[in-house]
Amino acid sequence: MTSANCDTKVNGEPLWELDEETLNSGACGYSGEQIFVKNPACVAFTYDDIIMMPGHIYFGLNDVKIETKITKNIKLNLPFVSSPMDTVTESKMAIHMALQGGIGIIHSNLTMEEQAAEVLRVKKYKNGFITDPVCLPPDATLQDVLRIKHAQGYSGIPITADGKMGSKLVGIISNRDTSFVENVSIRVRDFMTPRSNLSV
Repeated sequence: MTSANCDTKVNGEPLWELDEETLNSGACGYSGEQIFVKNPACVAFTYDDIIMMPGHIYFGLNDVKIETKITKNIKLNLPFVSSPMDTVTESKMAIHMALQGGIGIIHSNLTMEEQAAEVLRVKKYKNGFITDPVCLPPDATLQDVLRIKHAQGYSGIPITADGKMGSKLVGIISNRDTSFVENVSIRVRDFMTPRSNLSV
């Protein structure tokens, strides 16, 4: 018996001669082109159907460009798109997809107003910085904080002297501050992290 004309090895030994049908069935693996382009049966694959085997490359990783266009005007740095399903993509997933260079398609199993609110949450998120945050005054209550967190998805809310953007910052509310507070009528000034304890 002679070894097969492929690099596949079992326990360090090359495979023995295989018939043409076995080789064509993928005994030595398929190239990306064979799987995704030369696919006469138009078979779709899921994550569990394919195992990616690394190969040797003769160029630097910085030379690899996988960017693509999803529309004429929208370019993706990574060709990753999350499914527009109600169990997959809402604002949180769309934000994380965008931060990684992909795109999340918000599902349509919402009212128009809800869908617009989800898109607005994504558009307001700017690389980890919220450029126009919702602020609260020190005499606001925990109920106000929870309402904003639910509506906007923020984990931190600036507390300003008059509750408006641009006025003096007096503190901040984060998840850490609200985790163990049960009384929703308590004033923000009583449990916020004061400005004096903030470090930048």
